[in-house]
Amino acid sequence: MMKKLYLFMLTATLFVAGTRLTAQSEPDGGKYHSNAGIQEIMAKLQQKSGNAKLHTVATSPGGEPVTILEIGANQKNMPAIFVGANFEGNVPLSSEGALYLAKLLLDSAQYTKNLKWYILPNPNPDAAKGYTDKVKYGRTVNNFEINNDTDEALNEDGFDDLNGDGYITLMRVKDPEGRMIESKADARIMVPADASEGERGEYKILTEGIDNDNDGQYNEDGEGGINVGISFPHLFPRDKKEAGLWAGETPEVYNLMRFIYDRPEIVMVYTLGSSDFCVAPPKGGRKGEANLQNIKVPARYARMLETDPNQTFTMDELMELLKQRMPAGLEVTPAMVAGMLGLGAAVNPLDEDLKFYNKLSEDYKKFLESRKFNSERLDAPADKDGSFELWAYYHLGVPSFSMNLFTVPKVKEEKKTDSGTVSLNDVEKMSTEEFTALGDEKIAAFLKANNAPERFTASGVIEMMKSGRFDPKQMAGMIKGAQKKEKKGELGEKEKALLAYADKTLEGKGFVRWQKYNHPNLGEVEIGGYIPYMESTPKPELIDSLLGTQLPWLLQLTAKLPQIGIASEKITEMGGNVYKVEIYIENKGYLPYPIAMGQRNNQPAPVVVVLDGEMQILEGIKRTPLGAINGNSVKKLTWIVQTDKKSINAKIESAVFGPSEKQIKIGG
Repeated sequence: MMKKLYLFMLTATLFVAGTRLTAQSEPDGGKYHSNAGIQEIMAKLQQKSGNAKLHTVATSPGGEPVTILEIGANQKNMPAIFVGANFEGNVPLSSEGALYLAKLLLDSAQYTKNLKWYILPNPNPDAAKGYTDKVKYGRTVNNFEINNDTDEALNEDGFDDLNGDGYITLMRVKDPEGRMIESKADARIMVPADASEGERGEYKILTEGIDNDNDGQYNEDGEGGINVGISFPHLFPRDKKEAGLWAGETPEVYNLMRFIYDRPEIVMVYTLGSSDFCVAPPKGGRKGEANLQNIKVPARYARMLETDPNQTFTMDELMELLKQRMPAGLEVTPAMVAGMLGLGAAVNPLDEDLKFYNKLSEDYKKFLESRKFNSERLDAPADKDGSFELWAYYHLGVPSFSMNLFTVPKVKEEKKTDSGTVSLNDVEKMSTEEFTALGDEKIAAFLKANNAPERFTASGVIEMMKSGRFDPKQMAGMIKGAQKKEKKGELGEKEKALLAYADKTLEGKGFVRWQKYNHPNLGEVEIGGYIPYMESTPKPELIDSLLGTQLPWLLQLTAKLPQIGIASEKITEMGGNVYKVEIYIENKGYLPYPIAMGQRNNQPAPVVVVLDGEMQILEGIKRTPLGAINGNSVKKLTWIVQTDKKSINAKIESAVFGPSEKQIKIGG
């Protein structure tokens, strides 16, 4: 009852109109911090709270501490949320977001009652120094020693700030083998030459620097290292040297994974960085071995199941077949089926999970709209293979939400549409319900007006949206991607936005104009281009506003967590001191436990219902796994017992939800 009251109060507080949650002002707010500054703030936060603990989980190859702040350290047997930020080291705003969230949590006990938090603001401190260093170059790798060019020297050919402006940008070099030319729309932008249009390349594009080791290559073996942000096991990018030789080769990643695996109470993960699962779910469409909707059963198992080895099944159909042949009390899970049949790893989000991802995405957009936040900005980068947020979803099997706190605003352009035809920009802002309510005729007109591919039909789009496979924003993005190229000489949406931001918001300082330079190896070159961090790092004076507007959404998500407990029981006397015991377990939360991916990989900590007392269990087992339970639902477990006692005990054991016990009257 207390948990229910708490969640009601939290939800009500978060939805109060016009209320803006903010962390109390700190003297060091409104600026970007070095790792030393981050560690100082973390230590102060620990000292400020009597219920916080600072864990040093690793020391980076560059000698920097990697620390996690545990909020709720004195609390036991309760769910936890893990928050990680800036894994690639090139999004300093996300580290500030993690610190801001930690302050927000410590400023009010209501956010930490019955819930524990782990906050990791800077897992890649070596790379993060790239922003606070004198010369900025968008660094993403740590100081792990890697010989990128496989010669006999290490880190001998890095970037060089040739023009002394404090930025590593680009060099354009005239070369008969060059493939790039100046854009006709803006000579600052380099575009590939189109031979079909009679164009011939003039320039090669290189990163600013010299050939320090005289091997004919430029900046191919600089400082570091391994990119912590792409060094996790899921879809580990073996072809990229900066990922390391194997997942977890660098201590920051290995020790973090151990830390998390040692804490099975972690039931949800938030990642602050580049991708944005709050706006759009993890991307699908990857080719993998496992097709869970079209499974063939190997001949040796087909005989056991008395089925045709050439027939195909869905995962649900196979589970039903196996349940009929398994001993009572043995739970059949997707992980069991996948392991038995050797289906391979899942590489795309599961349909059942996409339903809650898409629903919460729509809720988030409404949340931002209610706060008058400008969502007309460039799309966040897609999730990367080997990323922390993908590992959390696919390997931990928990809801994994990433959040991008800043991308450059789009340039507003008025597009003419036929009277009565909805525009692409309008569709991007719609919820699934609003779009499908347009009806077949208007949707068909919209698809035709925007030159959608033939595979997009009104009825097909409606069906796909209702099933949760994509939402209006994702569909609009797919249509944009499938449309014909921009008219010759026009800049794309991204280039227009970046140039406008560089010229207006940054007052011309976001793009280094091309200037001639006498290069010691190449002769005359031109140095210029966008400054590092421009796309991801706003002015310091905007930090608090951006964080205060967006981060409270993560607190709202905590109200969606599963809440599992004993709802009620039913006892049926069968004679001879024999009773049928039916116990109803409820999940009062919105999210299922585990989510579909958690069922698939069998990783989340199980929930076990234990029947205890002086009795003989005639049917069922003493410790019964609850298995999967949907959100806002009830699941019945049944036993047949014999006892001459008047009561027995039922309790829930779980590393996530803590002990819950109830005495059940049974006889007399």
